Amino acid sequence: MGSALCQVVVELGNGFEEVGMLNAMIWALACFGVVAADIALSVVLFSALGVASVFMGFSIDGLDIQLLQAVAQTASFLMALLWWRYLWPRSFMARRQSAHPLGGGANAAWKRIACVVVIGLSMQVVISYLCDGVLSLLPEVAADYSELVEETGLGDTNLLAVLTTVLGAPFCEELLVRGIVFEFSLRAFNPQCRPLWKRRRRASAQDGAMVPWAAPSARGIAAAIVLQAAIFGFMHMNWVQGCYAGAAGIIFGWVLVTTGKLRYTILLHFAFNAGSYLMGLLWFVNTPLDVIITVAIAGVILVEAMRSLRHACGMDAASAPLP
Repeated sequence: MGSALCQVVVELGNGFEEVGMLNAMIWALACFGVVAADIALSVVLFSALGVASVFMGFSIDGLDIQLLQAVAQTASFLMALLWWRYLWPRSFMARRQSAHPLGGGANAAWKRIACVVVIGLSMQVVISYLCDGVLSLLPEVAADYSELVEETGLGDTNLLAVLTTVLGAPFCEELLVRGIVFEFSLRAFNPQCRPLWKRRRRASAQDGAMVPWAAPSARGIAAAIVLQAAIFGFMHMNWVQGCYAGAAGIIFGWVLVTTGKLRYTILLHFAFNAGSYLMGLLWFVNTPLDVIITVAIAGVILVEAMRSLRHACGMDAASAPLP
């Protein structure tokens, strides 16, 4: 009976493997495992601080919340950096860069930088006003979110708060999400590319070009972008930030696939977060008509900047983002 049951399980596993469902489930769980590891690291860190506070005679509740966030970000960044360095030689992005390097010289590089900054700023304008419009229709949700902002210091404008938001978050979250989580998401929906990540651990990134494999499918890439965006939203642990972070995550994923370089999504994240502090410059946007016009203009700028980025990365890289 036991052997028969085992045989059934094996046959089911083989069936799932044939259609890629088992592969997708494993790597999707791995994506959430990255989030769990990050949360576990924060729990261990704050537990250690709690123990230290007992022996050293200070209260952890009296510490600046922004300082605690900075410490947690630093620990998360170091973990993500080591993890990404381990994954990099067998990653899709390493293969992408070796197969489709960005050309055009310094002029094209500066154009890509300008496009990414404009995408980040215009996206902040669109998402901020859309979010405000939705919250105006949901007063209870808006009140809860305002309370959360006050408790966590999200609205603070002191130097440490700005640094953790504008600099810390882009480096930490991009390594975690657009680096590790997106890599696992691509593996989830592209099982035909298994020879790439199954090769020996110490192989160099250049050796990846010698590994025979089938290219990631367009649907697989799109599904991976959606999955990493959903996880990016989930990481923010509240409905308001989760929704707009998830929407922004789709653009972040598109920029990564288009450019093939994590540095551009870090810059995009920097511009997007910095834009939240620059929204006060739009003080003249008061009436609903003003908001509609502003969102429309920002939307057009966003689309044009994305088109310009595709062109700056080369038409081949834009039409076939991954080899």
